Amino acid sequence: MFNFVKKTSAAATVSLTALIASGVIATAGVSDIDVQAQIEAPQGSNALELYPTIEADLERALIDRITALSNDPADPTLTVKIKRVSLDGDTILPDSAEFNELEGYISFQGGSREVVDTIRLSAHTDESAVPEGYVSIAPSDADFYNALLTAFADSIIEKLPAEDIKPES
Repeated sequence: MFNFVKKTSAAATVSLTALIASGVIATAGVSDIDVQAQIEAPQGSNALELYPTIEADLERALIDRITALSNDPADPTLTVKIKRVSLDGDTILPDSAEFNELEGYISFQGGSREVVDTIRLSAHTDESAVPEGYVSIAPSDADFYNALLTAFADSIIEKLPAEDIKPES
């Protein structure tokens, strides 16, 4: 009889510990990541026609970087608005779909501190830095796209409170 009570107590302790731990993990982190592309430019913009998945691609990059995700709607939320995609300031991108500037706003609400900020990125190839005797290979449009989205996501993560986006080890 004593062995039965001992095993039952041990099982109950393990189950209770697991339940408590799962509750802590489930409630810690970012509950919603909302990426919107609301590109408005006086001369117009064709960026969303050329990059229709930019919202989903940036959201995926952010999810890859935020290791504390939650299903609790009371936990912090991150809203990102892409406002401008341009090539050297021109928001009408060429048929080649090249762009080298990305701008947007972030709003992080409900965490240990609120963050509202602007992110502006500009990428340029510097062909003058190629040493003599070397051949310069320009990055592809996909390389620029991935590099800018990655850098944009990294810039957002740098501005957010670490305690809200990454669980303690």
